[in-house]
Amino acid sequence: MRPTTPADITVVESGALEADPSLAPWGTRVIALVNGRHDGFWRSSACARVAGIIDRDDPDHSYVAAVREVLSGRGWVSPELVPTLLSGRMEHSRVPEPPAAEVTLLTDRERGVAALVAKGLSNSEIAQQLTIERSTVKFHVSNVLRKMRCRDRSQLAVLWHSHTLPVRIAA
Repeated sequence: MRPTTPADITVVESGALEADPSLAPWGTRVIALVNGRHDGFWRSSACARVAGIIDRDDPDHSYVAAVREVLSGRGWVSPELVPTLLSGRMEHSRVPEPPAAEVTLLTDRERGVAALVAKGLSNSEIAQQLTIERSTVKFHVSNVLRKMRCRDRSQLAVLWHSHTLPVRIAA
């Protein structure tokens, strides 16, 4: 059932997102409710655009935590799904997708920074690894998020790993 008035956050069954992966009918911040790592949602294009992913088997407090995190502007993925999500080992035959068109807009340095963000490094760790200032990293991260149309670092990581984008780090 689609909402009649805009909501701050909408929790949507993965099957509904598979049927219409555009997210347009659901609003700007959508949390997908999935049936573990075997769910067909992982093959959907909506996977990289949702603000949160909740496993149906999560305890009730995880639902509340997910809504709070997404309301505060951050992303949420059920802790049990994170290792599998980041490793790209979802239990389905994954057909590699071409990189998002937005990736071609990134400079080599931005690609390197994006890859390190996707690995989970902080701005300080990225600055240290690339031997650049932390303020420069912040500038690059901001540009990457804008160009990739991501709300936050979590969404960038999901997008980066879901498309298995090349991890090329410019020195």
